[in-house]
Amino acid sequence: MLHRQLLEQARHLARRERGRPRQASLRRAVSTAYYALFHLLAHEVSRQLLRGQRGAGLRPLLGRALAHSDMKAASRSFAGGTLPAVVQDFAASQPSPELRRVAKAFVLLQEQRHAADYDLRRRFGRREALTIVSEAEAAFRAWAAARGRAEALLFLVCLLTWKPLMGRS
Repeated sequence: MLHRQLLEQARHLARRERGRPRQASLRRAVSTAYYALFHLLAHEVSRQLLRGQRGAGLRPLLGRALAHSDMKAASRSFAGGTLPAVVQDFAASQPSPELRRVAKAFVLLQEQRHAADYDLRRRFGRREALTIVSEAEAAFRAWAAARGRAEALLFLVCLLTWKPLMGRS
């Protein structure tokens, strides 16, 4: 799966050079760690919402419908446990620690990716890049623990539909 390959690539880039690593390697590691989590969630959205053989051909299209900013807004809400009423009506309880971990990681990793890709004044160290990659790895593990729960499906639906849902609050 692409998301696993991206996670592996992020760790490789963070460790690539001995001694003093190049900023290009560290920045790509940070950016790739975010995209690993993004693609994991995109895969899960399309896999969960379009099940079976009939839906397989439409999965890439559904994945393209995801908007990074909407995913971040939904994740911020789940991470803080501050679900709006329109979503709260479908939640049995507050998000679990595992799901909150995934949501927090998504927000953090997206912010770090923006810094890595656009803030040329920002310098990354190897330790910081490895910490960011570790955060993505922890999010993968947390997702594995949460993915079978109803709250995980609600989170996936919110990642896809956040903007229209918030327009109906």
